[in-house]
Amino acid sequence: MEKKSIYSTSLIYFIVVCLFVLVRMLNHFRLFSFLGSMGTYIINGIMQIGILFLFSIITYKSITKQTFRATFKDFNYKKISFKVVLIAIGLGVVIYFLNVFVSSFFYAILDSVGYESPYSSSSGGVNGWTLVLGLLFTAILPAICEENLNRGMLLNGTKGLGMKKCILLNGLMFGLLHLNIEQFFYATLIGFFLGFVVYVTESIYPCMIIHFMNNGIGVVLSFLTQKGMISGGIFSQLGKLTASSPVVGFLVMFIVLLVLVILLFVLTRMLLRASVEDSFREKQRTLQDLFTKFSYFEEVDKIQNEGAEEETGIEEALLDIDKLKDFIEEHPDAVVIAHKKEKMDFTSKALLIATIVLSSIVTIFTFIWGVI
Repeated sequence: MEKKSIYSTSLIYFIVVCLFVLVRMLNHFRLFSFLGSMGTYIINGIMQIGILFLFSIITYKSITKQTFRATFKDFNYKKISFKVVLIAIGLGVVIYFLNVFVSSFFYAILDSVGYESPYSSSSGGVNGWTLVLGLLFTAILPAICEENLNRGMLLNGTKGLGMKKCILLNGLMFGLLHLNIEQFFYATLIGFFLGFVVYVTESIYPCMIIHFMNNGIGVVLSFLTQKGMISGGIFSQLGKLTASSPVVGFLVMFIVLLVLVILLFVLTRMLLRASVEDSFREKQRTLQDLFTKFSYFEEVDKIQNEGAEEETGIEEALLDIDKLKDFIEEHPDAVVIAHKKEKMDFTSKALLIATIVLSSIVTIFTFIWGVI
């Protein structure tokens, strides 16, 4: 089952990237122009809901021949406490502001080599629907659908490689999935962090919340800026301060960055601790329920065998061990089993390499296109 899971993950991810590349090419030649002004939203919705979410789940279920419930479990859909939700919201806010620093740094590097973004921002009117559509297609759907594919299917399928390799691969694939040089750098770094979060919490929901907060804050601030309600925010003011007084400006930026990094570590530690506590309580309840059932069946056996010849202490101990093994096999969630490290088969490895090569070529091409 584990090898089939790795194969299905590699195959599905390869198909998804191929479809994304195909759509990018068709859009480049304006073959979706007949859809009008809503064409971007329609295509975005089809790719997010149809491909990243439904296609990955249904295809994975078909290949592995398991139930939808088991598939969602493989994709790390595990409920979390309200405390974890609050911590994840805080992490999303911190990640957004750190992301501004990181993306600004990489944009500066791209500008220094003559790169100009080929993606023009919308100059149309801004109203309430602009904000609603922006939140839906830029924050809500990506938070659900992209996490479903990356921190759900991909992370589950590659966790047998070990924690470090799994997280590094997850972040790289997430960055390349965006298929453009502008988003590659910061998306990869965020992918590393989100991969770590879901690996240790064993739940995809904190990642969805962090992803939504990161994208959603950007959408809201962009909307408010275009409406003239704010003028660039804190980072614009820091930029002006740096231009007028470089020493003071860089000192203030360093302090802000340091505070954000400290908050990231503190909140991450709180998230891990809360997740461990939730997991412990869940395992404790499961074990208590199993041992209650075990004790009940022990009593039934004693009553049924009341007149039988007493077994030796060793035989009784072996009988107990056998019964406990039966319970563990029937209820694998009752115990925590560490992920076993294993090597991928040739086909799965070839598919992952092909996926990385294809998406890398497109990403590099976007850089060349922006320079020339």
